[in-house]
Amino acid sequence: MLNERQLTLLDLLEQQPVSLIELARLTEVSGRTVLRDIDYLNFTLSGTAHIQGTGSSGYRLEIFDRRRYFQLLQRHDNDDRLLAHLLINAFTTRTQLAEALNLPEAWVVDRLSRLRLRYERAFTLQSRPGMGYFIDEPEEKRIILLANLLKKDPFIIALPGVTPEVVGVLPDVDNEDLQLSFIPGDYIASVILAVYALRHRLNRRWPETHNAGLRTAIERAGLYLGTDAINTLTGLLMRHQQRAGEVSAASIEALLQSLPDIARLNIIDTPLVEDLTGHILRCTAAPVWLSENRQGSLNNLKAAWPAAFDLSLRFINQLSQQYDIPVFDSDLVGLYFACALERHQNERQPVILLCEQNAIATINKQAIEREIVNCRVIIAHSLAELGNISTEIEPMLIINNSHFFPDESRHKVLVIKNIITAAGIGQIKDFLASAFIRQQPERFFLAEGSFHYDNAPDESWQAMMARICEQLVASHHLTPDEAGRICLREQEGENLIVNRIAIPHCWSEQQTRFRGFFITLTSAIQVNGEPVNHVLIACASSSARHELKIFSYLASVLYRYSAEDIIALTGHEAFVALLRE
Repeated sequence: MLNERQLTLLDLLEQQPVSLIELARLTEVSGRTVLRDIDYLNFTLSGTAHIQGTGSSGYRLEIFDRRRYFQLLQRHDNDDRLLAHLLINAFTTRTQLAEALNLPEAWVVDRLSRLRLRYERAFTLQSRPGMGYFIDEPEEKRIILLANLLKKDPFIIALPGVTPEVVGVLPDVDNEDLQLSFIPGDYIASVILAVYALRHRLNRRWPETHNAGLRTAIERAGLYLGTDAINTLTGLLMRHQQRAGEVSAASIEALLQSLPDIARLNIIDTPLVEDLTGHILRCTAAPVWLSENRQGSLNNLKAAWPAAFDLSLRFINQLSQQYDIPVFDSDLVGLYFACALERHQNERQPVILLCEQNAIATINKQAIEREIVNCRVIIAHSLAELGNISTEIEPMLIINNSHFFPDESRHKVLVIKNIITAAGIGQIKDFLASAFIRQQPERFFLAEGSFHYDNAPDESWQAMMARICEQLVASHHLTPDEAGRICLREQEGENLIVNRIAIPHCWSEQQTRFRGFFITLTSAIQVNGEPVNHVLIACASSSARHELKIFSYLASVLYRYSAEDIIALTGHEAFVALLRE
């Protein structure tokens, strides 16, 4: 079995390369112990993943087969077994949990607090003196939580009468024949097993219902459920089927239209509506509070598309208020919004192609505009023509496809001779993606308003945000409305953290330019379980579409550096110098 330290190492390396010194510091052991752990992990993960050194960047985890990798980790993760015992029993003491799991009681004590923290958004873990621990949730939700566990591993806990033969037969149920067309067969099987496991603890009395197909499927598997348990099972599944049938593209589109600021982004299209409708329908028909596979870090995507993940939180909040549909995994919804934003990034960036040969210029113009959809190429045949065009528009880039020597002090010039190649297209793409921020980072990340905040070691993140925002409001760098939005956004969860820098942000209608303020901290703080050494307050214009690229550029630059380089930043000048490199 992998121990907690080894699982922590995998968690750290899934996100980004980490140096040996940093791994040792985060796991509170020596570098030699970390190296022994890495050797053992490589032996255990053989064929699914491998940890290897990458020189100055430290150690990197390369996953070859993600499905097998996550399944293997689940077999080594005792959280699921611990939770299964808590769900099946009304109350369970620490001693009983330690005996059932064959683990030291001290480990159980530590793991219970971590279990509460890990799943704080999925369920509530409580304790009662003299009785033990219990999952404080309604009966229906406890059934679904246990079903989620049993879907991952039907033998996570011993259930009398549940054999490999039973588990092999149950998923073959025909959901159409059971009049449960929206619910997948393997999910129906997991709910059957959950109700069977809890059959002696069911308190709610459901109305008597008749589903001959479901009763036949249970009997064919060799399980026995009493009348109350059958009614619970049938009623619960039929309720999910009925609620899923109420989800429609029209209702989802209306919900999207009601979100604040979404009209400015102009991203509501048929693919977005269809993607979200399908996702919500699946969440309603087959709720998943405990994901089947551990998700890798989405920090890179969140940094590139923060507006998408902000929209996902607002969308889910509206969905819960208007339709009472619980959606636990906001990241997947955020990905749908990110795809929509990517589809609608249609601003055409002006590029001047300096080329005296008209035939070559025409071919290269067509090649560039075909491969780079947001690029508008303007041909100049001479330096004089280049000067005239540059007075009318501000080109993002000048591509020198000639023998002329344009003034490189005024504009960025990229030299590409003859017919453009795939490598040349790649150079243009990379430059255009971040040119406007790389050229003048201090235009967006202001020296005025950046400062050092002397936080106390025990100061909470919310208190720190309130005081930082108060200082920025007092110095007229933020409006009270913007400060309120930032503080509220940080309370919603899913905080944006990029390589030890927290980026509290908001979308503002007060000004039309991105404003960022770099703030160093005296003491590092844990936010969403991640260490944070600096804060970057960002206020972006909701009407300036190109500003989304600033977040993407930030992510691409910051993740290139080691955690030690980021920690060593001393203030605004060091931060801006890092962005220019």
